[in-house]
This record gives sequence, structure tokens and C-alpha cells, in this order.
Amino acid sequence: MKNSGYNYWGLEYWRLAFALFTGFLGGLLTGYWQASFLVTFFIYILWLLFKIKQLHKWLEKGGKAKNAPESNGIWERINYHIQYTRKKSDLRKQRMSLLLKRFQGIITSLPYATVVLNGRNEIDWANKASKQLLNIDIKSDRGQRIDNLIRIPKVQKLLTNNKQKEIEVSTLHNSQAKLAIQLIPVEGDLKLLIARDISERVSLQEMRKNFISNASHELRTPLTVIAGYLEIMQTDDQLPRSLEPAVQAAAEQSTRMQSIIEDLLTLSRLENSELDDEKTALINVAKIITQICHNEQSIDNNSHKLVVNLDESLLLHGITTEVTSVFSNLIHNAIRYTPKQSTIEISWYKTLDSKAVFSVKDNGEGIAPEHISHLTERFYRIDNGRSREAGGTGLGLAIVQHIVQRHGGQLKIESQLGKGSTFSTLFPL
Repeated sequence: MKNSGYNYWGLEYWRLAFALFTGFLGGLLTGYWQASFLVTFFIYILWLLFKIKQLHKWLEKGGKAKNAPESNGIWERINYHIQYTRKKSDLRKQRMSLLLKRFQGIITSLPYATVVLNGRNEIDWANKASKQLLNIDIKSDRGQRIDNLIRIPKVQKLLTNNKQKEIEVSTLHNSQAKLAIQLIPVEGDLKLLIARDISERVSLQEMRKNFISNASHELRTPLTVIAGYLEIMQTDDQLPRSLEPAVQAAAEQSTRMQSIIEDLLTLSRLENSELDDEKTALINVAKIITQICHNEQSIDNNSHKLVVNLDESLLLHGITTEVTSVFSNLIHNAIRYTPKQSTIEISWYKTLDSKAVFSVKDNGEGIAPEHISHLTERFYRIDNGRSREAGGTGLGLAIVQHIVQRHGGQLKIESQLGKGSTFSTLFPL
């Protein structure tokens, strides 16, 4: 087969020229020029229709190479392109089929339940783990709406609200087992519903929370007794001077331990309970922040400059004691961990996207980038010596984050070494 397209069209030009010559010759011999040309071109058109019919029948039968009609010229080239395109399409289908089989094999073998949903939340496909975790059998449940099979309010809300990242629910057949369910948009209106068993993780978390809560409760009473005796010893005139430093240090450490226990109990309470709407109210944030700043400056003897910028008309819906704890903690930390005569900017304002923002900005030493993501972890310290000297428990920011998240907000930390830090809480309005 030749590769030049010109040669194929050249043959067709010769055919057309032959038809013209035949018509001319017939007119010359008979004298009927018009009739001669009409008959010649009518035959040529019939031949073209015959070739088109051949091509159509061949394509109807599948366009296989062995059934290709005998042809030459441009018709041969058309046949070649059809067969070439068909081979490329077949190869592409084979590759796609192989990739699909591999994908299905991978998804099927995953320990996570995976369900493919269409735009109407109907089940298109599901793997074997879906039967065990969600009680969905693809053989009998294909085409069924998943919200008719899983009647859990949290799942129903997840299907209608794609902004939710992940939910935790009890399994249908065992209330003690826990599942983490996530809805992932794939393409167009297709979605993946993924569920994994997190029972072990939840159990470990509950054990940890219960241990911390019980240990804190058990330690609280003996520590109170020890602190009481140490206070009596400090006020005793007969206490030998050689023991005074030891008693003073013991008293300070017992006070610090009491603070840690109180913070652990607070964390345990926050983790084991949800926000109670009946206890929430509209909070005059500007008034609370003003009072906190006044108290901190009195304790600090005005050794830091506080620049306050508050939107007094901006209120927040939440639990007053918890929100106050957030503001007090962040302001106190800024004063505690920045040098004297530092400037601290405290702001309360509304953003254009309807967020209420409380921010505390200082011009202190700043925090290295590798520490920022760990600041809300329990007992995490950048500088152990300096933190203990400042009297912190290492739990303040963990408490702040829990309270902010309970109120539907977000804690944001920005810092640069040598330029200071900004701690912001963003609450939805």
C-alpha cells in the first residue's frame, strides 16, 4: 500500500478524466453531446453509489479486515483508515478494560468498604467489604438508593452535604463497633462512599480518656492534702530555715500539679461531651476581652503594651465560660512568652466571608515552622526550661483548640522567627 495521498487522489482524477473523455468520444461519434455526457456521468455516479454501498455493508458487518471490499485508489485509502482507527480503538478498549479490571481488583481487596454512587445516590458498584461493614450486597442491591439501605441520620446528612469530610457512626448490627464514613466526589455526579472500621481506635481513645479522667480525679484529693500541709509548713514560724527552700519548691510544684490536673479534667470533659445548645447564649465578646486585658495588665504591672481593637457590636453564640477561657488563654500566653515592653495587638472583628475573628498578635521571638503544627498537642513544649519557668502546664492550646472546634471554629497559628506570632480563632456567625 502506498503512503502518498496524492497517488490515491490521482487515480480518482484519472477516472474522472476517463469519464469526460468517454462522454466526449460518444458525442463525437453520435453527435448527441448532451446525452453522451449525461449517460457517461450517470454510469460514473452509479459506480460511486456501488462503492458507497459496499463500504456501508462492510461497516454494518463490523468492518473486519478479512471482509474488506476489493478496491483501489481513494477507496482503498478509506478502507485502510477505517481499519487503522478500528485497531487503535480496540487497543484502547483493551487497555481500559485491563485498567478497569486492575482497579476493581484493588478496590475489591481493600479492607475498606467502597461503594460507587451516581447522582441519585443509587448504588452502581460495591466491593466485598461493603457486605461486611455496611450490609450492602452488590448482587441484590445494585440500583438501590443507599439512603434506603442505611437509615442513619448522620449518613443521610453526609449524602446531602458534601462539605462534611468524615463522620463516625455505629454499625448497623453492632452498636459497640464504630465506622468512619467519608463521601468523595469523583467525576461528574459520581461519588465514592468509603467506610472503615475504627472500633479499635475509638476503644483506645476511650481507654485513654477514661484513664486520664480517673487518674486526675484520684490525684486531686491527695494533692490537695499535700498542698494544704505545705501551706501550713510555710506559715510555721518554727520551720528551720534550711528547709524553707525545699518546702517552697514543693509548694510550687504541688500548685503546678494541681493546675495540670485541673487542665486534664477540663480536657477530659471537653472530649467526652458535645456542645449543649441549652447552655449557649449570645456573648458580649468585647466586654469580656476588655475585662481580661484589664486583669492581665494589673497582674503584669503594665510591663507589656496592649493595643486593643474591638468591634463592640459583634456578638458570638456559645458557652460564656468556655469562650472566656479561649480568650484568656491566648492573651495570657502572649504576655507570658514575650519580653517585657513588647507590643501585643488584640483584635475582635468580622470578615467579609461572615467569620468572627479573635486574634492576638505579638512582636516576640516567633516560633520555628517545625513546631507550629505540634503546638496544640498535649504537653508539647518548644523550650521545656522556659515553659516550666513561665509556669505553663503544656495543655492550654489543646484546651483552646477543643473549645474552638466545639463551637464550629478553627484555630490558626502564624509565626516567623524574629518577627512574632499571631494566634487567631475563626468562629462562624
